[in-house]
Amino acid sequence: MAFVAIQIQDDQILVAAARIAQRSVKITHMFSVDLAGDAELAAEALKSSLAKHGLSRADAAVIVSRADAEIRELTIPPAPDNEVPDMVRFIANNEFVSLSEAWALDYLPLRGDETQSRDVLAVGISPELQQRVMSITGAAGLKVKHLLLRPLATIDLLGEELNDGKCRLIVDPNGDQADISVVDGSLLLTTRTIRLAASSDLNERTSTLLAESRRTLASAKTTLGERPVAEAIVFGESENYQNLASELETKLELSVRLVLPSQFTSIASGCDTPEFPERFAAVLGALEKQAAKEKYRLDFVNPRKPIVVKQDHSRWYQIGAAVAAVFVIAVATGWWVLRQQNSEINRLKDDLAYLVRLNEGVDDNPSVKQITSEVDKIDVWKVADINWLEELGEYSERSLTPDDNIVDVFDAVTGLKAGGNARIVVNMRTTAVGKEAELIGELSEARFSVKPTRGAVDPTDKSYPLSTSLRVEFSPDKGALIEEFNKRATEYRDSTMAAVSQASEAVQGEAKEDEAKEDEAKEDEAKEDGKVKEDAGEGEGSETNPESSEVAVAK
Repeated sequence: MAFVAIQIQDDQILVAAARIAQRSVKITHMFSVDLAGDAELAAEALKSSLAKHGLSRADAAVIVSRADAEIRELTIPPAPDNEVPDMVRFIANNEFVSLSEAWALDYLPLRGDETQSRDVLAVGISPELQQRVMSITGAAGLKVKHLLLRPLATIDLLGEELNDGKCRLIVDPNGDQADISVVDGSLLLTTRTIRLAASSDLNERTSTLLAESRRTLASAKTTLGERPVAEAIVFGESENYQNLASELETKLELSVRLVLPSQFTSIASGCDTPEFPERFAAVLGALEKQAAKEKYRLDFVNPRKPIVVKQDHSRWYQIGAAVAAVFVIAVATGWWVLRQQNSEINRLKDDLAYLVRLNEGVDDNPSVKQITSEVDKIDVWKVADINWLEELGEYSERSLTPDDNIVDVFDAVTGLKAGGNARIVVNMRTTAVGKEAELIGELSEARFSVKPTRGAVDPTDKSYPLSTSLRVEFSPDKGALIEEFNKRATEYRDSTMAAVSQASEAVQGEAKEDEAKEDEAKEDEAKEDGKVKEDAGEGEGSETNPESSEVAVAK
């Protein structure tokens, strides 16, 4: 079966077909199909031409122009080869202008390896271009196996010509476009596609190609370094290309070679030569690569992907079977345990339900909520209680001596029921200025907040002329109160436990005492039984010998 390569351009479709056997290829057809109108008309024209040449329903490689693709040279950090495809896609999302998940993306390695940063040439084509290609080829009856980039397919045509490792400039004119590439051996360094004005004359086209060749060499200068460009290869032999070759030799000082694509492949007898054979370099290069059974440098249908390593999973199957057996045993054991646990859970639920009813109050027993509310009332009352003896004692210890002041009025108010602090109101007289400040300072070191409310001088009182009214506020020492609660609770617990222990020891002592009394009673009872038996024996002896006593008396 024939294999077809087509190149879709704006004005025509270039078609080449070949018979591929083993690693040899015979070009059987080369022709072009003029395009006019939309993709549907283009597909109909291509289908008609393929049917005319007996090439319907063939496998095909489709070539697109570099101008229809977006190209970026990317630098990726050191990474294993298997991670490079995903890394290229990740970096390309940030570097490309319009790249999305719908775009077809592939890349060409340039420099570097997994131990260092490496450079790649990433190329993407839009979903619109993919849709146009597939609609034309699908309607024409072709099965697209590969989607290629034109400059790379042209380099593939040169094949062994590039194996000498020299640097070359390759010029591939294609109607109103031209691909200009720089290669180092078979490695692509840079490629550019330029458009040529359809109305331009021979000199203008030659001047444009010369200028663009110079720019392409300049863009590759960084990569080339000091390495010279050995020659320029130009596809075409007509007068147009002869003038270009002359300009390249003169202006750029390059050795130029004019070639035709047919020089690098085998043409079958009967194959017609097309009108512009130099345009068929890319399609013939695709056929040569297909015959060599080698992977294309860049293929949008079959892009580079992480390598899936096939492994022998038989051992894992055995492990899986063992795990399954263990799992079945575990499930059975778990079912039995779960059943036992469910029974225990049901019992505990019944106990919980009883305890809940008990907490809510059963019969005459109060509920927990009722008990805690009563206890809370006691706690609130106890916290609000003030030990006035302690408070007044601390006030007295910090107060001035009788030689320095006399207290006329002393009033104390709790204030806690209204949410405020307890307070002491003092009306006092002092001997000298500053004594009330001394008292305020002493009281402020404790929990007291002292506020003078009134002050006056009585000149008739020679001993205590200064009158002062103080408002002393404080809050109870709740920390000490709680500590006292805890202390009393601990004492109560210890006394209760001691009482329980003493009661238990007393019960045990009484039990031992009762047991001793029982043992003593049993011993007494046994002694009494022995004495009764002895007395009974003596009585029986006197009755059997009554005469013996009488005889003794008579004597």
